[in-house]
Amino acid sequence: MNIEQMSVAIRPMTTMQAVDLGVMMARYWFLPLWKIWVGMALPFFIVFYLGMTLLQIFLSVPTDDSWALLGSLGGILFWWLKPIYEKPMVSWLGYALFSNPPSVKSSIKQGWCEIKKHAFTLLVRRRFSFNRQLMLPILMLENPEKSQFKPRFSLLAQGQSSTLTWHTLVMVNIEMIFTLGMLIFLLNLIPTTLMSAETFFTYLEVIPTWVEILWITLYFLAISLVAPFFIAGGFAVYLTKRCLLEGWDVELTFKQLRQRYVESQQSILLIDANLSGAVSKANPAHLHSSNNENGESS
Repeated sequence: MNIEQMSVAIRPMTTMQAVDLGVMMARYWFLPLWKIWVGMALPFFIVFYLGMTLLQIFLSVPTDDSWALLGSLGGILFWWLKPIYEKPMVSWLGYALFSNPPSVKSSIKQGWCEIKKHAFTLLVRRRFSFNRQLMLPILMLENPEKSQFKPRFSLLAQGQSSTLTWHTLVMVNIEMIFTLGMLIFLLNLIPTTLMSAETFFTYLEVIPTWVEILWITLYFLAISLVAPFFIAGGFAVYLTKRCLLEGWDVELTFKQLRQRYVESQQSILLIDANLSGAVSKANPAHLHSSNNENGESS
């Protein structure tokens, strides 16, 4: 890894500053990150969440039947597999950091090929970790052995856990606020004459099929919009923590000083060469004029 080629200026900073850097990275690379997430998550969303909900509606399952939980079970499965959708985004950011990002299509293809990679750790052992956004770069970029992962993760997470926990909670709340806000906004656009209930709240007690589908779709849109900021925030914290532990800023400073010294030496040598050339061109003329003066005086 050549830290001189980084497209992001890395220096020691606090966790909040690192998260802010991650937000800027997500804004700059939002479109490819969003496409990668959708390319991974959309098939699971259609099969599990939307598909099982539509199956429950199609079967006209009564609310007291056990099959009534079919749509909820699909939603839980879709949510549980979220770390799988996020892995290719981390790999893409690792390449983009050095201004050499792969195409979105190849990243999605690689994500599907490596769908089982680190699946047990992400989906079983540490699924409820609030530091998943920091865990993913360690697994995807360093690919440590099982015995090395825990001490490495503990080292990089030291002093970062509280801020990353708040970062996770904020992202989850943004997802829910966006979903509920958009749902309420769209429902309020419906003329009251078309509602079968007298008030908005009693109308929501018996949710029609199209409202349920709208809720599911808005939830998918909300988490897809938040995912790039969630992953980029953890990725930036990972970078700044490694910068602090491995002294990347010191190394870069010394390399810059060395480069400046080499350039200054080259400039001095070039100036000396130019002066030597100018003197060598001036000397023959000076000698010729001196010879003429000597001949005339004799």
